[in-house]
Amino acid sequence: MKKFDQELTDLQHRLVQMAERAESMLALAVDSLDSIDDKTRENIHEQEQELDQMQMDVDQEVVRMLTVFTPVASDLRYLLTTSHIATSLERMGDQATNIINSLEMMHLKSVASPQDRLLQMGKMTREIVHDAVTAYVNKDADLAESTLGHDELIDSLNDQIMKELLSDEVVLEMISGPTDIAGRLSQILIGRSLERVGDQACNICEEVIYMVKGDDVRHGH
Repeated sequence: MKKFDQELTDLQHRLVQMAERAESMLALAVDSLDSIDDKTRENIHEQEQELDQMQMDVDQEVVRMLTVFTPVASDLRYLLTTSHIATSLERMGDQATNIINSLEMMHLKSVASPQDRLLQMGKMTREIVHDAVTAYVNKDADLAESTLGHDELIDSLNDQIMKELLSDEVVLEMISGPTDIAGRLSQILIGRSLERVGDQACNICEEVIYMVKGDDVRHGH
């Protein structure tokens, strides 16, 4: 195996480790929708710092390989997309941390219906992230393309949560008497964070399609 090919393999291994860390953080955040403790909170903040360092390491390695090997065509696309995907994974970690932070002021069991939808959103988001990472590892453009369509389901669930939490009846209740305003706000923020994780998974899928086919499908192109 050529030196460049070996280093590409090593770089992919680094990105897979990043993906595993991001998926672990997302799993912790979603599982915490039922309950959260200090250990989980501390764990996810530690993992966020590690994920940040992983991203910087990947970016530095990409820059070094671009300088040393001056790759072209598919090899160049692979390096560029690897850097972009690392950014998306780091942002997923940020959103997982945001979910944990939002849980600080939230008591999910006080509003049952949005809780169910948030748990459903969390499950779907984890599946989409896993499929996006699998598409990258296997250079599977078909899987990437099919995964892109699933993001609409997450968006739809988030819209339903927003409508329930900001319905006329709920707003009137919030104005007229004591209610769990902080809890409702935190559910909105959690839904938004999950939606953004889905968006980052879609960004990864778009990068995979570009990496494999050379087709730029960002922005609906």
